[in-house]
Amino acid sequence: MKKKVVSKKEFIIRKLLIILGSILAVIVILAATVKIVTIIGQNRLAGNANTEGPTLDEVMEEETEKIYDPDWQEGWISYNGKVYEFNDKIRTFLIMGIDNAHTGGDPEFEELTKGGQADGLFLVILNPIDESIKILAVNRDTEVDILMVGIGDGGTDVIDKGQITIQHAFGGGGEYSCELTRDAVSRLFYDIPIHGYVAVNYQAVPVINDAVGGVTLTLPQEMEDVTPVNKEWTPGATVTLKGKDAYDFIHWRDTEVFESQRFRLARQKLYLKSFIKQMKAETKKDIMLPVNMYKGMKEYIVSDLGVDTISYMTSEYMGYSFDEDDIYTMEGETEYDEEFDMEYFHPDEEALRDLVISLFYREVDRK
Repeated sequence: MKKKVVSKKEFIIRKLLIILGSILAVIVILAATVKIVTIIGQNRLAGNANTEGPTLDEVMEEETEKIYDPDWQEGWISYNGKVYEFNDKIRTFLIMGIDNAHTGGDPEFEELTKGGQADGLFLVILNPIDESIKILAVNRDTEVDILMVGIGDGGTDVIDKGQITIQHAFGGGGEYSCELTRDAVSRLFYDIPIHGYVAVNYQAVPVINDAVGGVTLTLPQEMEDVTPVNKEWTPGATVTLKGKDAYDFIHWRDTEVFESQRFRLARQKLYLKSFIKQMKAETKKDIMLPVNMYKGMKEYIVSDLGVDTISYMTSEYMGYSFDEDDIYTMEGETEYDEEFDMEYFHPDEEALRDLVISLFYREVDRK
């Protein structure tokens, strides 16, 4: 039998087919790997909630008019003539900005509170029903029950009233501090489930800011409180924040001014609006940007979200809508405590219920 002679042209074609086949196989394997990681992240996220569901229905039990209805379901609430149910499709995440500055007080107390205060507290709410992103800014001065770890006689834990910001200070600054803060925020909003947390040391702000190319924003006419920090930050000015400027803009406040936290929170809202817009634009260019940022800032971050979860969230929520009206704040009053030289924010209960219902519930169609 004669041996078939392969021409040079056929040989080159076969080589190209082998190379193309190999490339295609690699692409398929990579795509499958990404898909598997995404599925793992999705499943992990679903089971990561800290509570089974909100308790607003129990709080409003006396106000809820349960007219006889065989279809009435547990957890429903009747409010202002309408019936609502908790939107269990929502995924909620707590973002914490941690300030590790010490007060220079009693060394033993400093050791017990070395975790750092959560000076920035934001709930990121992702709603697949209307494909929206909403952010709820929590006033760090809100008075809540604080679990003060090890502060009692014999190193026992004590529950006492305090600003929600200090909850993170107890627990050592790691996962336990984050879990304590997560649960305190959850209780504040009637035990809403929180599916994950990210605590970011404020020292990471310049790194995060510059990873998206800086953040450009325009200062409102009424925003005068930051001019002492940078004389170019005047009302009406458009500025691009780079490096330490981003840190100063969202962190600085004049503690001698009453309700300085409220003024700082307004700046943090302004920054977040522009940052998210810039982040989404940059992620469209590089889908791996959030994952790479997360990996690159491990030393600044404590989180219960893994790379698989971040991958899932990037692919799932990238196209969700977000605009300047999607950041919400709490209504209420701030009181000054002369004895302890502290400010305490007390939410308006009715406004708080309205806020929780509007963000976490959906109307039941009973037709």
